[in-house]
Amino acid sequence: MFKKILVPTDGSETAQRAAQAAIDLALRYQAELALVSVVDPMPFVSFAGGEALSYYLEAAQEASTQGLAWVEDLAAKSGVSTTRQVLREHGPAQAICSFAQSAGCDLIVMGSHGRRGMDAVILGSVAQKVLTLAQVPVLIVK
Repeated sequence: MFKKILVPTDGSETAQRAAQAAIDLALRYQAELALVSVVDPMPFVSFAGGEALSYYLEAAQEASTQGLAWVEDLAAKSGVSTTRQVLREHGPAQAICSFAQSAGCDLIVMGSHGRRGMDAVILGSVAQKVLTLAQVPVLIVK
């Protein structure tokens, strides 16, 4: 049924639970996982630039790498093959949906909420936006 499952992660506990669910599905359907993390430089660009922006991007890249490595390790222990990529784009939901389409994913499995804090309250959650924009089924894990 599913051949390629997209797992967006920000390293949060909810994203980790979603990753476990995706691994279980991948085992059941003999699917591969496409792991992505989105680094959005725009929220920070409006406040500061130069050295501060560079520090933010470096820290965000490191957090993304750690979140992806955690999922990749868990998948490897279960015998599930993965690919991974960090996307540097404004608008995580749009980036996730675009990646799903271009990579040929037939399911997105993601956490209901992550590390977005007040942005989620004011602008809506990334998960909610992915549900609206995605062209493939989306499984939201709480």
